This record gives sequence, structure tokens and C-alpha cells, in this order.
Amino acid sequence: MAEERDADIPIVPLLGVQKPAESLVSPIDRRSDFYRHAALVVPHKPVPQPLMTIPNVLTFFRLLLVPVLLAVWELRYKLTPTICAVIFIAASVTDYFDGYLARKLKIATVFGAFLDPVADKIMVATTLVLLAVSPPAPWSPQYMTAPVVLIICREITMSALREWAAAAGGGASKAVKVNTLGKWKTALQMVSMSVLLVVRQDIGDLFPHRADSRIFLDISRLAFVGLWAGTVLGLWSLAIYFANVWVHFIYPEAKKHH
Repeated sequence: MAEERDADIPIVPLLGVQKPAESLVSPIDRRSDFYRHAALVVPHKPVPQPLMTIPNVLTFFRLLLVPVLLAVWELRYKLTPTICAVIFIAASVTDYFDGYLARKLKIATVFGAFLDPVADKIMVATTLVLLAVSPPAPWSPQYMTAPVVLIICREITMSALREWAAAAGGGASKAVKVNTLGKWKTALQMVSMSVLLVVRQDIGDLFPHRADSRIFLDISRLAFVGLWAGTVLGLWSLAIYFANVWVHFIYPEAKKHH
């Protein structure tokens, strides 16, 4: 999100938002200025950056889990739903640790900053499509269509907005800094999707002495509500991003004078 706008650019109100609230700026932004741009600071003699750093290996691993997830999904093995959930949770864990290690060890790379969000979105989109095709009881594909479409469309729009902001530079790039709503959105979606994958499993396969399927039905309902909550937060955060960058759409030629 924008920390401050260019001094000579007039502020155009949108949705009552002129400046992002400081409380919405995420204190843990893995695509922060450091994570995205620190690797661009090179010495006078350029030195090639290593590709196989620990964070990048984790990101590659998350990307490779996508075809593994698809293959397991098609196995139709008794424990396939649980195994798919484990794969997705493993991907979510690497999503946290690759960014954390890149910051902690100060080994962020330009390629890693590019690949990280790509791997995230491919895994999430793949899992959402699979859940829409074969959701857990009591849901049908009809119920899953709306949140799945909204989440995927939001991510596509956000990616395009970040790409434009990066090209525009200046205040525009600051305006799309990750906010806390985006963090909560991600957490809700990851947890909800993990649970929805698990409850596709027959409860009797996991707990032979507790075969009351109503428990998984109730959990499935809660997870579905959580998925919708994450969807709403995602759309809300997208609206805030657009509010922050709108002035740069209206005044694309304006530059800050030193």
C-alpha cells in the first residue's frame, strides 16, 4: 500500500479513501520493497545471482507439488482425499518458509521474487478447480463455482495490477504493498481449502470407531463459510489497492520533482 503519494499529485477521493490506514500495512510482507528489490542492488561489477538458493528450492518444490497433486487426485485410492490435503498443506508451509528464509538469510533473488507468487497462484488455482469439480458433501459444484471464480479472478486482477504498478514505479509501486487484509485473506483461504480437501474423505477411513459422518458435514459447512470469508476479504483488499492506485490512473504523466 502507498506510504505517501507524490507531493505534486492531487489526491482524488475514491470510496472515501485518500490515504491507506497505517494499520492495514502488513508488518510481514514477503513481497516488500526488500524482498522484491534488494536483489536489484548490485555492485559496480555485476555478479550473477544463484538460482538454487534454499528459498528458491522450496519454491521449486511447491511448484512440483502441483502435478503430484493432480496425479494423486486421479488415483481414486481410499485415502486420496487425505493425501491431497497433506500435499496442499505441505505447499502452504513452503510458501511461508521460502519468504521467511529469503529475508532472514538475506538471500533474496530476482528470480525467486518472480517465481514465488507464480507458484502460489498455480497451486491455489489448481486446488480450487479440483474442489469445484469434486467438492465435499454436502456441497455440489454449483455451490463451489462462485467463490472459486471470484478468487481466481481476483488473483488474476491483482497480478495485473502489480505488474502495472511495478512498470509505473514511484508511488504506484508503493500503493500495492501487501496489506493485512491480504494476509488474513490468504490464511482463511489456505485453512478452508485444506479442510475442504480433508472432509472429502470418508470419516470411517480415518476413524473406524467414529463413523458418524455428521461431524465432517458440520466441519465442511464451517470451511465453506471460511472460504467465502476469505473471498470477501480478498475482494475488499483488491478494492483498497485500486483506491490507492486510482490517482496514478488519473494522472499517469505526473512525476515527483526533486
